[in-house]
Amino acid sequence: MDYEVLGTFVDSSTPFIVEYALVKVKSKDDLRGLLKAMVNHRNVLSIDEVKPLNSTYPRLISMVVRGDYADSTRYRAHILGGFEVSYSTSGGVEHWGFLFPSDSLVETFIGMISGNGEVRNVKRVSINTEELVAGMVRNRARLLLTSEEAALLRIAHRRGLFSNPRRVTITELARELGVSESTLSRRLNRAIRKLISITLDDDSPHVMPNMQ
Repeated sequence: MDYEVLGTFVDSSTPFIVEYALVKVKSKDDLRGLLKAMVNHRNVLSIDEVKPLNSTYPRLISMVVRGDYADSTRYRAHILGGFEVSYSTSGGVEHWGFLFPSDSLVETFIGMISGNGEVRNVKRVSINTEELVAGMVRNRARLLLTSEEAALLRIAHRRGLFSNPRRVTITELARELGVSESTLSRRLNRAIRKLISITLDDDSPHVMPNMQ
């Protein structure tokens, strides 16, 4: 059973812990195994939502799970100010990635989770916050863009469509790719709109830039 958690949120404002997660599973067997493991887990009180977000595999699943505080790894990181950046499982081994404000909190966290099972390996790296934010944006882009859209943007970027001045025109690139100019423009615009939705916050104040 292999799966990857792409994003989580922990709500600890209730008598039980509520975990919201976006999970990527590779096959129907992996999904079946994940649900079976969740149902049988001693800390899971209920599975409130299992919602597929696409129709093919690998499949993205939105999940909401209620559980006990007792030995939740995510909750323990949460109360220490930790931020989960990755999670996956393979062959019964869990692989976690957390960001903590200090080394002392890392030590506290390791001590807290050591009673739940064997901690085989701990790797520490210093994180540049700007690089972290850029990585989060890339992860969101991978979720929103189809493989065709990502490949098209990559080709257009490398050929110089977005350079100033342009090294290739829409007409030239469309001819190279064997599609009509209108089709290429439509596909590029759709992909670019998705990227804009990632990087711009609609709730933030709208300030007109100085174009002078």
